[in-house]
Amino acid sequence: MINQEKVLRMTKMASYEEHGGRKDRAVVGYFRSDYIGKQTIISLIVITAAFVAGLGTYLLFHFSEVMGNIYSMDLVGTAKKILTLYLVAAVLYVAVTYVIYTVRYAKAKKRLQLFLEYLDCLDQDGEEETAERK
Repeated sequence: MINQEKVLRMTKMASYEEHGGRKDRAVVGYFRSDYIGKQTIISLIVITAAFVAGLGTYLLFHFSEVMGNIYSMDLVGTAKKILTLYLVAAVLYVAVTYVIYTVRYAKAKKRLQLFLEYLDCLDQDGEEETAERK
C-alpha cells in the first residue's frame, strides 16, 4: 500500500535535491567562519577593483583638469581623502557581505537539516515496514 505522507516527503526531497541541494551542501561543507571569510575576501577584492576602476575613470575624464592643477593641489590631502573614501566604501561593502552570507549560511544549514530529518524519517519508516513484514 502507498503511504501518502511518505510519497510527499520523497517528492519534497527530490525537489530539494534538484533545485538547491547541491548549493546547500557546498555551502555547509565549509565551517561557518571559513565560508563567510572566503566571501568577505572575495568582496574586498571586488570592491578594491571597482574603486580603482572608478578612480581611473574619474582621472581619465578629468585628466586635463587634474594635470592643470597638479602642482597647486595638496597631494597628501587628496590622497588622504581618496583613501578615506576607499576605506568607508570597503567597510560598508564588507559589512553588507558579512550579513548577507551569514544569513545564506544559516538558511542553507536549516534546509539541509530539514532534508536530513526527512531522510531519517524515511529510513525509520522503511525499517518499521521491514519489521512488520517479518
